[in-house]
Amino acid sequence: MLALIISAFAVLVSLGSFVVAYMSDRRSQMPVLQFMWESAQNDAAEPKWWLMNVGRGPATNVVVAQTARTSLTRGLNREVWYNPVLVPSIPADGKLALTWLGGTMGLDCGLGASYTDGHRCFYTTKCGDDVNMVYVGLHIPRWPLLKLHGRKAVKTWWGVEDLSGPQWSPATDGHVRRRWWLPRRFGLSRRLGGWADPVRSYSPPPATPTSAETPLA
Repeated sequence: MLALIISAFAVLVSLGSFVVAYMSDRRSQMPVLQFMWESAQNDAAEPKWWLMNVGRGPATNVVVAQTARTSLTRGLNREVWYNPVLVPSIPADGKLALTWLGGTMGLDCGLGASYTDGHRCFYTTKCGDDVNMVYVGLHIPRWPLLKLHGRKAVKTWWGVEDLSGPQWSPATDGHVRRRWWLPRRFGLSRRLGGWADPVRSYSPPPATPTSAETPLA
């Protein structure tokens, strides 16, 4: 009996060591993106938004989107997200100028970014009123990166000069079905691909949207 208890204890210790090692490896590669507004330093420069990686690992599959207003909480919470743009990967301590946003500092809007780490696990950053909130999991819509029904829902960063035209690809939680078994702390998905990939059930909005509603009071 004593030998059985010792064997069970050894198995538990090994399992605990594996979990600790796995979580330590995840933390060592975790990207953390932050939105930063930079005012013009001189007459020649223009103010712009930057997306900075203050984490320890590269951020890949980065999609930046806008919303009329964000609650800065987990989940979509009736938020309407639109204008998704796919940007290059951002290494640790790197940053990327979001030039197409222009001088939108004074507009009543929020910003969001979804991205993955080396294990293809999702993270989300929401920004509103100069506050950045980072969450594990996908908490903004996940638009298909390739063509869907003959058209693309996400534009590439080098193909977007400004936001003077109509908004594109507005989406809410109604456009992506959430898996019932997934813990709510992960939002729509915890990992890129697999059974929890929300792209598999993505329902595109009308082809010619002109505006995004603001359902939050």
